[in-house]
Amino acid sequence: MPQGMQAPALIWAAAFLVGPSLFFPMQGLAKYPFIRKFHPEQLETTFWNDRLLFLLLSAGAMGVVSVVLWDTLFPARRDAFVLTPLPVSLPVQMLGRLGGLLALCVAFALALNAVPSVTFPVVSSGRFIEMPRAIVGHFVSTAAADAFVFFGVTSLQGVVILAFGRRTASRLSPLAQTLAVVGVLLTLLFIGGIREATRDAIVRNQPGDPMLTLNPAAWFLALYDVIAGTSRAVMTGLAARAVLAALLPTAATIAIYAFGYARLLKRAVETPSRSTRSWFTALGSKVIRATFIRRPQEQAIAAFLLRAIARNGRHSLLMSIYVGAGLAMMITFVLPALLRSGASSLSQPTALVLALPLVLSAALACGVRILMTIPAEMNARWVFQTASLSVRHADAAAHKALLLLTVPPVMVTAALSAGMLWGPRLAGLHAIYCGSLAILLCEILLISYRGIPLTRPYVPGASRFHMLWALYLSAFMTYTFSSAGLELSLLAWGGPGAVINAAGIFCGIALGCWAWRKYTLRELLAVPFEADIPEDVMFQGFNLSEIHAAQSVAARGSAERQAP
Repeated sequence: MPQGMQAPALIWAAAFLVGPSLFFPMQGLAKYPFIRKFHPEQLETTFWNDRLLFLLLSAGAMGVVSVVLWDTLFPARRDAFVLTPLPVSLPVQMLGRLGGLLALCVAFALALNAVPSVTFPVVSSGRFIEMPRAIVGHFVSTAAADAFVFFGVTSLQGVVILAFGRRTASRLSPLAQTLAVVGVLLTLLFIGGIREATRDAIVRNQPGDPMLTLNPAAWFLALYDVIAGTSRAVMTGLAARAVLAALLPTAATIAIYAFGYARLLKRAVETPSRSTRSWFTALGSKVIRATFIRRPQEQAIAAFLLRAIARNGRHSLLMSIYVGAGLAMMITFVLPALLRSGASSLSQPTALVLALPLVLSAALACGVRILMTIPAEMNARWVFQTASLSVRHADAAAHKALLLLTVPPVMVTAALSAGMLWGPRLAGLHAIYCGSLAILLCEILLISYRGIPLTRPYVPGASRFHMLWALYLSAFMTYTFSSAGLELSLLAWGGPGAVINAAGIFCGIALGCWAWRKYTLRELLAVPFEADIPEDVMFQGFNLSEIHAAQSVAARGSAERQAP
């Protein structure tokens, strides 16, 4: 298991995805007796819909697990340095790690599927004699889908490491994590469409239908039906595909461990740590240092933040989650319209399409802002503590880094999307409008921020999302859809001049927020390196750096007790 927050975070993510599967069977207590009595012709399709729900939720949760564990699925440099000098043979090491990997998959498969495998067949089966086969079918099919996802990721990564090296695998991990988040969210958002399309393909009963032959959901549903009992001949061939889909990646992973373990260790030792060096990044760094971040202190802090997000596994994972969530939402905005009306639905500007860059800006800005509060390596922050950094330079570095990571991607996305759809004239206006809103969002997010990014203890629950989620959701809807609708209205009412004026107003408000933050910074005498502890704080977080914040609370409580 990885260190830090990844283990608790993936457990929470898996629990969130499997939660509906635990409570969903209660609906069957009334639904299935009613269908059997009044609409028996709909019983089979109802089974398919519900079984697909369990399969997709379980496989999605396992996808999150496998991606979070990406960096620990195969031996790394620490394994080679710690285990190799010990009097433990390579076969024993290989069997130990492989056994742990298999046990981890089995443990999550049991946690995700054990309870629904009993409760759902019990409430949905019409006769007691049908329950054992349904229970076995539920668990075997969901566990097979989990194995397909989990070992598909491990075998793919193992092939990449052996063929190209661990450096390439580490560079691909953020992309894989982002795509996995996109895939899981899209599956959940379009779960109704997936179930309907799969069900209709089975009803058509055409063995060569691409929706059956190329759809893993149909394969594992067929495996479920074959074990539970079905009279449809098309299900047998699809069930065989499901068995192969589960066994082949598992066998490939075992083979990679068995025949390539020594080479995996060698790759781990010879491959340097994750690096972001390239001619493109070097050129971009020179341009940024010459034009935007010119002071050495600001350059050091900004480079530390940018490289930590790119190289640190924890921060890279969290950034991938935010970017993946933003991309998934962007796809859900345009995909339904494309499926209904085709490309003609994008011929004219709409609020949904205009809001796409704003959704990306919200994902980037909020993601970076949250990452700034999560420490990279607490024991190494003495470098900044002994450097005599000024409050003004630390604030400027964080401010410029956030703008650099948010505004250029948003403006480029706005220009490209509007330019390809509606021409260069509207592309420039849309880029300016979205850029001004992104700047305003960054300034609002930084109003209360103090200190150097990634160097202060993390205090969980400071955002109070569980209490203020409605406010955050309203702010997101206003920033994206309402702002896009305003741009559309301004174009219809006043033309390009009105859009430019609105962008100027947004920049003016952002300038006011910037001036207010600079004014409040006058109260700080030194750069803060300790957390701002709320009076009623309770440490129930993700094991990031709560120990440091908890020590601060303990010290404060001790001082208060000793005070007269």
